[in-house]
Amino acid sequence: MLFANATIFHLSSNLPDNFETLLGNQIFEPCSAFSQSSFGWTSPLPEGFEDLTRSFGQRVLFAAKIEDKVIPATAVKDLVSEKSSQFANLDGNRPSAKQRQQFKEAAFDELLPRALSKHRQILAYIDPLAGLLVINSAVAADVERFVNYLRMTLGSLEITRIDGGLSVIQLFTQWLKRGQAPQGFELADACDLIDLETGASVACRKISLRNSEILAHLDAGKVCAKIRLTWAQTLSFTIDKDLVLRQIRYEAMSDEPAPEDQDLDPEIKALAELDARFALLSQEIAGLYPKLTQALT
Repeated sequence: MLFANATIFHLSSNLPDNFETLLGNQIFEPCSAFSQSSFGWTSPLPEGFEDLTRSFGQRVLFAAKIEDKVIPATAVKDLVSEKSSQFANLDGNRPSAKQRQQFKEAAFDELLPRALSKHRQILAYIDPLAGLLVINSAVAADVERFVNYLRMTLGSLEITRIDGGLSVIQLFTQWLKRGQAPQGFELADACDLIDLETGASVACRKISLRNSEILAHLDAGKVCAKIRLTWAQTLSFTIDKDLVLRQIRYEAMSDEPAPEDQDLDPEIKALAELDARFALLSQEIAGLYPKLTQALT
């Protein structure tokens, strides 16, 4: 799956003509021995290709790579205890809170060069005609980091997001009560219901959203905090008050290779599959987003 999630921004600024060159100026570099994290641009293409962008029409796919070093909290705790014991044996007194904090910082610095690294890639694309920046992440911290780094890379970045919150939850609830989603969308097979006063919640999965049990929960005062929808019978997703599309599924795309692709070189075949998925995703979101914005505002 090319994009499992989509955080969508409205993009007001134009895409620079030297976009790929600017990405190349901030390319990913691995963490040094004494750095905990690294962020930079990388190729969005399959292994064997190094281009930093891939275009479908005027839409441009690109990617960031993140490396984070992982230091187990237990390892830091054990080393701090060891240093504290050594201090107590030499000084005759227990270390103060300030000294223990210093031990903790020293332990972290000591463990960092030996820490294991976790790598992950975040895909994104820009659609200048639709005025969209779409990021394949549902993690707010990662999205913020991506946007900030993109803004630094380009020098400026004019983007906005539609607001979510309780008003959106009320809209989801209305859709369930009337058993109908906005035009172009269909209720799918999952939702989360919650009582805002008590916090009690019900997760409904693989069930018709017109089910009488769901209506009974709504009549009892619960509201819909998360709902799964299908767009144009081709793309389904779950959306919550943050208005991030999660668990995206392309109903129209088969995982089976097309007959004409079976004899292709593996690298070319992988690139062709990426192109097909990127074309489908970007076309669907270009049609979906304005309708979703209209339904939610």
